Amino acid sequence: MVLNERHMQLLKHIRSYSKIERYHGLLPKREAYIYDPELINELLESGLIDEGSICTSCGNNLEGYRVSRKAEKEFDRLGEEVKDKDWETFCGIDVEINEILDKVHIRALIDIFHLSRISLFRGIAPKSIMLEAFADDILNVLLDVGYINKISLKGPAILYESGFVLADRASRMLKQAGYVK
Repeated sequence: MVLNERHMQLLKHIRSYSKIERYHGLLPKREAYIYDPELINELLESGLIDEGSICTSCGNNLEGYRVSRKAEKEFDRLGEEVKDKDWETFCGIDVEINEILDKVHIRALIDIFHLSRISLFRGIAPKSIMLEAFADDILNVLLDVGYINKISLKGPAILYESGFVLADRASRMLKQAGYVK
């Protein structure tokens, strides 16, 4: 596929969301409505973007797009450099550890944090790995109290279609507790 200026503009816009933890690297679909749906479909079919959704415990599900590995290689090939702004999500608000959580829940949160940083997993902690390591009820408690969100992805190059990501409050809690930097 030959990329034109419209394709590159959309890819740059999607890639600019890759570091925003609030959106878990997805450009929300509601913000992609300014682009032609055919343009988005062309990029989806060519495998340059992935489509995903994050399911939260409160029912506020986020659907959107992220740049695929194939597109990252395309940026490198073209010599395009997209500058990512430093989005600071940690605002210093004191977060109390919920009385429901114990050591195994904190370990699960730390594992989700570290697994989502592995490049092979592309920002998620795969569901299959998490279910091998932790009982289903541990993850359900974290989902119910809003510390983690479910995520599911679609795309031709997706290895792990479903998994978990940390919610903002869990990220703040782990940073304040000193588990992550």
